[in-house]
Amino acid sequence: MTLTTRRKRPLDRRTRPEPHRDARLFVIATEGEKTEKQYFSLFRNRRCQVKIIASSEGRSAPKYVLEQLKKFKKEYQLKGDDELWLMIDVDRWPEGELAAVPSQSMQNNFFLAVSNPCFEIWLYLHHASTRKKSISSVEMKQMLRDKLGSYNPSNLDLSQFVGKVEKAISRAKKLDIDAAERWPSSTGTHIYKFVKKVK
Repeated sequence: MTLTTRRKRPLDRRTRPEPHRDARLFVIATEGEKTEKQYFSLFRNRRCQVKIIASSEGRSAPKYVLEQLKKFKKEYQLKGDDELWLMIDVDRWPEGELAAVPSQSMQNNFFLAVSNPCFEIWLYLHHASTRKKSISSVEMKQMLRDKLGSYNPSNLDLSQFVGKVEKAISRAKKLDIDAAERWPSSTGTHIYKFVKKVK
Protein backbone atom coordinates (compact mmCIF):
# COMPACT_ATOMS: atom_id res chain seq x y z
CA MET A 1 0.00 0.00 0.00
CA THR A 2 1.49 3.35 -0.96
CA LEU A 3 1.67 6.27 1.43
CA THR A 4 -0.91 8.17 -0.59
CA THR A 5 -3.53 5.48 -0.02
CA ARG A 6 -2.78 4.79 3.62
CA ARG A 7 -5.25 6.00 6.15
CA LYS A 8 -3.86 8.48 8.66
CA ARG A 9 -1.84 7.13 11.55
CA PRO A 10 -2.02 8.71 15.00
CA LEU A 11 1.57 8.32 16.11
CA ASP A 12 5.07 8.15 14.77
CA ARG A 13 5.88 4.57 15.73
CA ARG A 14 9.52 4.62 14.68
CA THR A 15 11.94 3.66 17.41
CA ARG A 16 15.40 5.12 17.73
CA PRO A 17 17.51 1.95 17.66
CA GLU A 18 15.54 0.43 14.79
CA PRO A 19 14.10 3.24 12.66
CA HIS A 20 12.34 0.89 10.24
CA ARG A 21 10.55 -1.13 12.89
CA ASP A 22 7.18 0.09 14.19
CA ALA A 23 6.33 0.15 17.86
CA ARG A 24 3.23 -1.66 19.02
CA LEU A 25 0.29 0.65 19.63
CA PHE A 26 -2.09 0.46 22.59
CA VAL A 27 -5.11 2.75 22.37
CA ILE A 28 -7.16 3.46 25.50
CA ALA A 29 -10.55 5.20 25.51
CA THR A 30 -11.33 6.51 29.00
CA GLU A 31 -13.99 8.40 30.91
CA GLY A 32 -11.43 10.76 32.42
CA GLU A 33 -9.94 13.75 30.65
CA LYS A 34 -6.58 14.13 32.42
CA THR A 35 -5.74 11.58 35.13
CA GLU A 36 -5.44 8.49 32.95
CA LYS A 37 -3.46 10.33 30.29
CA GLN A 38 -0.91 11.45 32.85
CA TYR A 39 -0.61 8.07 34.53
CA PHE A 40 -0.19 6.00 31.37
CA SER A 41 2.61 8.25 30.14
CA LEU A 42 4.71 6.11 32.49
CA PHE A 43 4.53 3.21 30.05
CA ARG A 44 5.71 4.74 26.82
CA ASN A 45 8.86 2.98 25.68
CA ARG A 46 10.73 1.79 22.59
CA ARG A 47 8.55 -1.27 22.09
CA CYS A 48 5.12 0.27 22.55
CA GLN A 49 3.27 3.54 22.50
CA VAL A 50 0.14 4.31 24.49
CA LYS A 51 -2.46 6.60 22.97
CA ILE A 52 -5.22 7.96 25.24
CA ILE A 53 -8.61 8.98 23.87
CA ALA A 54 -10.07 11.03 26.71
CA SER A 55 -13.70 11.96 27.09
CA SER A 56 -14.64 15.55 26.40
CA GLU A 57 -17.54 17.93 26.83
CA GLY A 58 -18.96 15.82 29.64
CA ARG A 59 -19.56 12.84 27.34
CA SER A 60 -18.14 10.23 29.68
CA ALA A 61 -20.94 7.65 29.74
CA PRO A 62 -19.78 4.17 28.66
CA LYS A 63 -21.66 4.35 25.36
CA TYR A 64 -19.84 7.57 24.40
CA VAL A 65 -16.44 6.17 25.39
CA LEU A 66 -17.23 3.13 23.25
CA GLU A 67 -18.22 5.36 20.33
CA GLN A 68 -14.90 7.19 20.57
CA LEU A 69 -12.98 3.94 20.30
CA LYS A 70 -15.07 2.77 17.36
CA LYS A 71 -14.43 6.08 15.61
CA PHE A 72 -10.69 5.74 16.16
CA LYS A 73 -10.72 2.22 14.76
CA LYS A 74 -12.43 3.42 11.58
CA GLU A 75 -10.16 6.42 11.04
CA TYR A 76 -6.75 4.88 11.62
CA GLN A 77 -4.92 2.04 10.00
CA LEU A 78 -4.03 -0.42 12.75
CA LYS A 79 -1.62 -3.33 12.71
CA GLY A 80 -2.39 -6.88 13.76
CA ASP A 81 -0.70 -6.64 17.14
CA ASP A 82 -2.18 -3.25 18.07
CA GLU A 83 -4.75 -3.31 20.87
CA LEU A 84 -7.73 -1.09 21.60
CA TRP A 85 -8.88 -0.86 25.21
CA LEU A 86 -12.01 0.51 26.83
CA MET A 87 -11.44 1.75 30.40
CA ILE A 88 -14.52 2.74 32.32
CA ASP A 89 -15.67 3.03 35.93
CA VAL A 90 -18.63 1.48 37.70
CA ASP A 91 -19.24 4.39 40.05
CA ARG A 92 -21.81 6.55 38.23
CA TRP A 93 -23.45 4.15 35.82
CA PRO A 94 -26.43 1.86 36.40
CA GLU A 95 -25.87 -1.80 35.62
CA GLY A 96 -28.20 -1.57 32.63
CA GLU A 97 -25.91 0.96 31.00
CA LEU A 98 -22.84 -1.14 31.70
CA ALA A 99 -24.42 -4.42 30.60
CA ALA A 100 -24.12 -3.78 26.85
CA VAL A 101 -20.45 -2.78 27.00
CA PRO A 102 -18.81 -6.25 27.23
CA SER A 103 -20.67 -7.68 24.23
CA GLN A 104 -20.05 -4.58 22.10
CA SER A 105 -16.39 -4.63 23.09
CA MET A 106 -16.12 -8.25 22.05
CA GLN A 107 -17.84 -7.59 18.71
CA ASN A 108 -15.30 -4.87 17.93
CA ASN A 109 -12.26 -6.80 19.24
CA PHE A 110 -11.79 -4.30 22.05
CA PHE A 111 -10.26 -5.21 25.38
CA LEU A 112 -12.12 -4.13 28.51
CA ALA A 113 -10.74 -2.92 31.85
CA VAL A 114 -13.39 -1.77 34.33
CA SER A 115 -12.70 -0.29 37.76
CA ASN A 116 -15.01 -0.45 40.77
CA PRO A 117 -15.66 2.20 41.89
CA CYS A 118 -13.26 4.35 39.83
CA PHE A 119 -9.77 4.69 38.33
CA GLU A 120 -8.44 5.87 41.69
CA ILE A 121 -8.64 2.31 43.05
CA TRP A 122 -5.82 1.42 40.64
CA LEU A 123 -3.73 4.35 41.88
CA TYR A 124 -4.45 3.39 45.50
CA LEU A 125 -3.29 -0.18 44.91
CA HIS A 126 0.22 1.12 44.22
CA HIS A 127 0.42 1.87 47.95
CA ALA A 128 -1.97 -0.46 49.77
CA SER A 129 -4.82 -2.91 49.39
CA THR A 130 -8.29 -2.73 50.88
CA ARG A 131 -10.71 -5.26 52.33
CA LYS A 132 -13.76 -3.08 51.80
CA LYS A 133 -16.14 -4.81 49.43
CA SER A 134 -17.97 -1.61 48.55
CA ILE A 135 -16.48 1.86 48.31
CA SER A 136 -18.01 4.97 46.80
CA SER A 137 -16.03 7.07 44.37
CA VAL A 138 -15.89 9.93 46.88
CA GLU A 139 -14.59 7.61 49.60
CA MET A 140 -12.04 6.07 47.27
CA LYS A 141 -10.62 9.45 46.31
CA GLN A 142 -10.42 10.44 49.97
CA MET A 143 -8.60 7.20 50.81
CA LEU A 144 -6.10 7.96 48.05
CA ARG A 145 -5.70 11.53 49.26
CA ASP A 146 -5.05 10.31 52.80
CA LYS A 147 -2.52 7.75 51.58
CA LEU A 148 -0.59 10.18 49.35
CA GLY A 149 -0.89 13.28 51.52
CA SER A 150 -2.57 15.10 48.64
CA TYR A 151 -4.20 14.17 45.36
CA ASN A 152 -4.89 16.38 42.37
CA PRO A 153 -6.34 14.37 39.45
CA SER A 154 -5.38 17.15 37.04
CA ASN A 155 -1.74 17.18 38.15
CA LEU A 156 -0.52 13.74 39.18
CA ASP A 157 2.81 13.39 40.93
CA LEU A 158 4.04 10.43 38.90
CA SER A 159 6.94 9.82 41.28
CA GLN A 160 4.37 8.44 43.74
CA PHE A 161 3.69 5.50 41.40
CA VAL A 162 7.06 4.77 39.79
CA GLY A 163 8.53 1.51 41.06
CA LYS A 164 5.24 0.40 42.61
CA VAL A 165 3.49 -1.03 39.56
CA GLU A 166 4.29 -4.67 40.38
CA LYS A 167 2.72 -4.25 43.81
CA ALA A 168 -0.38 -2.71 42.23
CA ILE A 169 -0.69 -5.63 39.82
CA SER A 170 -0.33 -8.17 42.64
CA ARG A 171 -2.92 -6.44 44.83
CA ALA A 172 -5.37 -6.04 41.93
CA LYS A 173 -5.06 -9.74 41.07
CA LYS A 174 -5.86 -10.69 44.67
CA LEU A 175 -9.01 -8.56 44.57
CA ASP A 176 -10.04 -10.15 41.26
CA ILE A 177 -11.60 -13.24 42.83
CA ASP A 178 -13.82 -14.17 39.87
CA ALA A 179 -11.92 -14.16 36.58
CA ALA A 180 -15.15 -14.71 34.65
CA GLU A 181 -16.74 -11.45 35.81
CA ARG A 182 -17.25 -8.86 33.08
CA TRP A 183 -16.35 -6.19 35.59
CA PRO A 184 -15.52 -6.28 39.33
CA SER A 185 -18.76 -6.63 41.30
CA SER A 186 -16.91 -5.53 44.44
CA THR A 187 -13.98 -3.20 44.98
CA GLY A 188 -11.29 -3.86 42.38
CA THR A 189 -10.02 -3.13 38.90
CA HIS A 190 -9.06 -4.99 35.75
CA ILE A 191 -6.55 -2.33 34.72
CA TYR A 192 -3.79 -4.69 35.85
CA LYS A 193 -4.53 -6.84 32.78
CA PHE A 194 -3.57 -3.93 30.52
CA VAL A 195 -0.54 -2.88 32.57
CA LYS A 196 0.90 -6.40 32.51
CA LYS A 197 1.11 -6.08 28.72
CA VAL A 198 2.75 -2.66 28.47
CA LYS A 199 5.02 -2.35 31.48
